[in-house]
Amino acid sequence: MSTPHVLIVDDEDTLRHFLRLHLQDQGYRVSEAADGASAMVLIEQETFDVALVDLRLPDADGLEIVRRLRQVAPTTSIIIVTAYASLDSAIEALRQGAHDYLTKPFDTAELLASVADGIARRAAAPRPSPAGPVLQVKDLVLNRASREVTRDGEPINLTPTEFDILAVLMAQPDTAIDSITLIKQVRGYEADEADARAIARVHVHRLRQKLEPDPANPRYVVTVAGGRYLIKS
Repeated sequence: MSTPHVLIVDDEDTLRHFLRLHLQDQGYRVSEAADGASAMVLIEQETFDVALVDLRLPDADGLEIVRRLRQVAPTTSIIIVTAYASLDSAIEALRQGAHDYLTKPFDTAELLASVADGIARRAAAPRPSPAGPVLQVKDLVLNRASREVTRDGEPINLTPTEFDILAVLMAQPDTAIDSITLIKQVRGYEADEADARAIARVHVHRLRQKLEPDPANPRYVVTVAGGRYLIKS
């Protein structure tokens, strides 16, 4: 198996250096671009497993990078790096095919989990949906066909991974699902228990921030002993 290749597109030298060191510590091969023009050249010349793309570049809109990657390298997992001020643009990038997004400042463990998940997502084969197109639990409605989620009629913007985790849980309400099974159903690969728990923990935490009125006291996605999760009906 070849070494996963990660592209960093960001105009902040210090952040690129920080990201490169942490990614290289994980054994990844890393390429960097400080602007949109350099990124476009690299995209045409090399193949990447994951691209970390800042939406605010000095010479380009990061969405241009997302669109070009989708054209020339549709299997590359794209992770948007954004400030809260450009969160709407991050959501638009998700609609255009980005895998995930991180808001600055972000946690290193969260970044590494998202990159690892993006690499696994790239390798995973598409899987059929085990349930019907529309799922409902309480006032939550999830539409698999349109990939939309609403709570009490109000739309909730989720990343692809957050959406898939919620879909697995909603398809089996009141059933505790362990992290290994959850990651396998969402991404189609088997992680060891430690990795599965770490990946699931990060995504469930972020899912709760968007889904729960009070994330500290969740009423939908509940943690069960043993690193398991369920959605309460």
